[in-house]
Amino acid sequence: MVYFRTKLEGRTAYEMAKKNIITCIILIFSFGALSSCIYSPEATVNIGQPAPSFKLPDMDGREISLENFNGKIVLLDFWATWCSPCRMTMPVVEKLSKEYPDDMVLLAVNLREAKDVVEKYAFKEALSAQILLDKDGAVGAAYGAYAIPMQFLIDRSGIVRHIQTGYGANMASRMRAQIESLR
Repeated sequence: MVYFRTKLEGRTAYEMAKKNIITCIILIFSFGALSSCIYSPEATVNIGQPAPSFKLPDMDGREISLENFNGKIVLLDFWATWCSPCRMTMPVVEKLSKEYPDDMVLLAVNLREAKDVVEKYAFKEALSAQILLDKDGAVGAAYGAYAIPMQFLIDRSGIVRHIQTGYGANMASRMRAQIESLR
């Protein structure tokens, strides 16, 4: 194969073209991963509907059911360790759970990741949320959480009152207002 040997900033034209192609490939894959975190198809569950019941294992292997929290406000947060917007959202929802410890419980539902990956991340980030493992994504699918992060705020009677997808600068204030309306 013949290629140009013109030197530009110490690189041949071939080397520069190769670098540009690799950069383009990385950008395409990065955009695809980011869009999968923020793209929001129609939710399976709508505001005003009963929240689907579920049982999921927590990090200690105990089966946790939504019904365990009847009479409490429940904030379901669907997330994954590889999702950048999820990493930005987690401190926000954890702070909210600490602001309302008597009224609300945070259930951080990890989607389709191995327990050891989630454990390592939770330890590194010092997460205090109750983490549930949705290994096959069935609970996420039941809620329509095809985009993450995605939160569902469920009232004391088990009715979905607020749905939020993605991360935004005013996320905490919007969520706080919703929680206050349910207290």
